[in-house]
Amino acid sequence: MKKVHMMSFIFILLACILIGITIINRYKSKQNHLIKLINNIITLKSNPDYRLSDVINKLGHRWKHSSDQVLANDKYRGTILQRYLKTNGVETPKDLNLLLEITDDYIKKHNIILPTTDELVIHIRAGDVVEHDWFLKRDYVQLIRNTLSTGIKRITIVTAFAYQAWSNNSLSLKKDNVSSWEYTEAKQTKNKRMMLQLLTKIHSNFPFLELNIHSNSDIDKDLCYCVRSTHFIKDKGGFSELLEVLNKKVLHRSKFVL
Repeated sequence: MKKVHMMSFIFILLACILIGITIINRYKSKQNHLIKLINNIITLKSNPDYRLSDVINKLGHRWKHSSDQVLANDKYRGTILQRYLKTNGVETPKDLNLLLEITDDYIKKHNIILPTTDELVIHIRAGDVVEHDWFLKRDYVQLIRNTLSTGIKRITIVTAFAYQAWSNNSLSLKKDNVSSWEYTEAKQTKNKRMMLQLLTKIHSNFPFLELNIHSNSDIDKDLCYCVRSTHFIKDKGGFSELLEVLNKKVLHRSKFVL
């Protein structure tokens, strides 16, 4: 009888060990997948001028300087913002319908990859904004839950670790109380740590949904992806606000397309 009890105990112990190993391996596999997603996020260590929201809305101390740089610099040739400034002008009132027309044309001309109708696109403003208290503080899990009834099958986070550091030729415009927005290893490490926490929370709450990262050094590609999404969640910040406004314009006009 003692042998039977001993064998049962050993069997249960082995089963528990195997279950524990399986759980650990699954956890490691999940974490490795999420870390891989983090590593797919592009880092823009210096993006002083291609700041669509600030330039279009004429915000901050250097929007005019950035507008002039985008118009004059060959590296911005053919971009959405440069075309918009050339057509609309720099100091004239903004024209979001024009901006949307240029975006549509850019998508056709460059065969831009766009999200599917069963895809939830979330824009996350990351990088230099890690300094702000609001960074990654929205209740993204609840925001996602609010969209699940619409047949969502995958979640795509559109983001980049973007640092809008002041360029040397714009420093004269900088006020003493304004952040320099420069890249540092400490900021980058904090970005990655907090982003991993967010992805872990999303994956844990929605394990049945495919989770992806969409990140490009070409900011226009990310803009197009967000603007043309059927389901969109914005983040804090002017760029995300702009994306939401354009996205709503696209969704509104699609209701009238036969």
